Amino acid sequence: FNLGVIVDQGVYVERDPLVAAYYWRLAMQQMYPQAAFNLALLLESGEVIEQFVGERVQCYSLAATQGNAQAQFKLGFMFDTGDGLASDADQAAKWYYEAANQGHPEACNNLARCFALGEGVVRSDIEAYRWFSIAAQLGVASAARSRERVAKELSAENRITAGNLSDQWLSIFRNHS
Repeated sequence: FNLGVIVDQGVYVERDPLVAAYYWRLAMQQMYPQAAFNLALLLESGEVIEQFVGERVQCYSLAATQGNAQAQFKLGFMFDTGDGLASDADQAAKWYYEAANQGHPEACNNLARCFALGEGVVRSDIEAYRWFSIAAQLGVASAARSRERVAKELSAENRITAGNLSDQWLSIFRNHS
């Protein structure tokens, strides 16, 4: 894995994305999720020849199933947008949820949108408010505005419930970080 990083970054050697991809493939075979994620990023960048681009979904999938939050988010986004595979709202929401539960800010925001629109999940303004609140606390600038739009659909009691849910999640997340 480290050789892939060295070659990809050009540390002490000339930068060579194809050689980096080779080392990351070897590390992937040893079930090293960060190698799968790095290879997926490299494939996404378009720096390697076209024949390898089909591996991107496979690499993100491997890293995501091994718990890499960034890969989970990327996979959710690919299902959400149909980038590299067929659009699937259920799979998008699933992977956003996995990444969001690890504190990935954009995944929290996208999961909130899924709840607000009922895409891949049962529509819930309480859950949308909750996840937009979490995303806002984690630094997603647009999340607070989205939360306020959803708040208009909630009763005062439901806003309090959703706020308590987000506060509980953030408390648990911060205690485990």
